[in-house]
Amino acid sequence: MNMKDTITINDFFEIAKETDLKDLLDKSLHEPDPEKRKVYDALYTYFLDKRQD
Repeated sequence: MNMKDTITINDFFEIAKETDLKDLLDKSLHEPDPEKRKVYDALYTYFLDKRQD
């Protein structure tokens, strides 16, 4: 992987801001892998909070 293929955390947050919160909530509730479910839940909570600022 070269530098052109990497994504910074800021890039990730910019992309994730465009994500539908309903999709994140659905994944946090229905993802079979409990570890992934925790990540989706954390992202949902974070972006919900950011959008309410």
